[in-house]
Amino acid sequence: MVKIPTFESRTRITAEPAGVTTGIQVSPTATPAAALSKVAKVAEDYYIKQRDNNEKIEAKKKFYEMKSESDKIIESQKNNGDEFQSIDVYKQEFGEYRKQQLSQIKNKRVKKRLETLLDIEQPENVYTIKKNSFKAMEKNSNELYNQEQNSLGVKYTLETDVNKKKQIQDQQINSAREYENIHGMGEAWLNKETNKIVAGNELFGVEKAVARKDYGTALNLLKQSTSIDQDDVEKQVIKIQKESAEYNETNLYTKDFFEGKSLVGVTYKFTDEKKVLKNAENILIANAQKNNLSIEETFAYVDESFSKQGQLSPVYKDLFETGYNTGSITTFDSPADVPQVLTDAIKSAEIADRTGRLNVYTTQEQERFYQNVITLKQVGGLTTYQAIKQAKNFEMNFDKEMMKAGNKGRGRTLDLIEDKFKKTKASNLGEVKAYGSKLYNMYIANGIDDTKAQKKVVKDLENSITIIDNHAYLKRDIEAFKSIGGMVEIKSIKEYIIKNKMTDENPDDYYLRHNGGGQFEIRREVDLSTVYDNDGQPLIFYSMDMYNLNQERQNKAKLEIKEKVIEQQAIEQEKLEQTEAVGFGVEGA
Repeated sequence: MVKIPTFESRTRITAEPAGVTTGIQVSPTATPAAALSKVAKVAEDYYIKQRDNNEKIEAKKKFYEMKSESDKIIESQKNNGDEFQSIDVYKQEFGEYRKQQLSQIKNKRVKKRLETLLDIEQPENVYTIKKNSFKAMEKNSNELYNQEQNSLGVKYTLETDVNKKKQIQDQQINSAREYENIHGMGEAWLNKETNKIVAGNELFGVEKAVARKDYGTALNLLKQSTSIDQDDVEKQVIKIQKESAEYNETNLYTKDFFEGKSLVGVTYKFTDEKKVLKNAENILIANAQKNNLSIEETFAYVDESFSKQGQLSPVYKDLFETGYNTGSITTFDSPADVPQVLTDAIKSAEIADRTGRLNVYTTQEQERFYQNVITLKQVGGLTTYQAIKQAKNFEMNFDKEMMKAGNKGRGRTLDLIEDKFKKTKASNLGEVKAYGSKLYNMYIANGIDDTKAQKKVVKDLENSITIIDNHAYLKRDIEAFKSIGGMVEIKSIKEYIIKNKMTDENPDDYYLRHNGGGQFEIRREVDLSTVYDNDGQPLIFYSMDMYNLNQERQNKAKLEIKEKVIEQQAIEQEKLEQTEAVGFGVEGA
């Protein structure tokens, strides 16, 4: 029988670990596990860095958001001169805001970073607040100082008592001393400022004298001053001498202006014609205001002097231009919308038109506009507002070619007017025809048929004209003549004026008219020149003058009647007495 071999282990138990023992040396980090460990470490470091970066960005973002609010609080205290109050306000308002914002941040690391940023910023913010407060305090102090000096300076110039002026100037110097003490400006600054105050007061006195044209006093004050800088003194002296020479020469030629001396060809040394005319105009307007003249009266008064010189008033030249620009372009929805300048221009234009001066003050377009307004008011019976609106429409629809085409119809209209009014023997038929021509133009411009326009013109004139003393008076004259008792008094008062102021003249050669601006005047039938009385005075009267003349006339008429009655009574009494003395001339029983 075959014997099966048995295996028996001949090894022994040792302390060595199980495994294969080899002589090969291997690095512990070179294994796959070690390699994975390194990658994990890199990943962890990247994560931490990325987290820190995100938290930094989040903290900075929040920081700048809060800084914006901080800047607003700082700006709100910019003008606060109280440094301590400004800082307290900032700490309180921003402190509460900071606390509220930090409480909303859950991430402790972000919160910590934000707190660090805010703490770093805090000293800079406080410094800015202090700097702003100082500037504000300095600014406020300067403003108060200047305000005080100006107030005292004005008070000084208005004061007339010498002792009180000295007291006020001492107050100014004390104010400067207090300012120096607050800001530590130094003694040199105080001395300079004191001299400046004294010099300023002296200059105020000089300027005050110049303002009232007392140039002699102004020059004496400059020469006596010890505080005003010498260069300033010399400049002021030259300026005053120049102004004085201009003032004296302007007044000299203004006097010539009022005396009727021509300014044509005058060689000016220190002034010019524009300044002379302006000075004359200012004097005239001041006189008009002093005498409470109306707008119409003022124009008549001013222009009378300028017309004698062959000149135009600068003020009224501008007024007519401004009025035209306003009235012919602007749309008005109600009478209240009409500006005062346009109303004044129209009132002045009414007088200028009557005195034949409108065309010299205006361009062709301006004259047409004003004449249309005037005609619509005076002949058409429209209000100023209505007349302006219609005149404006006329300007918009005005067609030169259409006006030329209407010449034939216009000529026929004038013939009709002449036929209608010639029999009245009106001496101013030309004036009537001129108004008729204006009306015709307006009707044609507004699209009215030629034939209808002719008839309408004649009818309008017929309804608006009254013939008295062989003179055609329009509706415009009715109110004016009420001041002398109505239009029925025209012939009587005219004859009275001619009889008493123009002896040996025939009253029938003259007529009385209202020329606008509250003025009445005597004119010759044959021309439009001004008429003068025996003493060389123009026969131009204001309403009050006319009223007084009419009262004088009526009183004299009553006295004459009374004297005639007394004379007649005396004659009758004498006849009676003679009859009683001789009886009836019958002898016997």
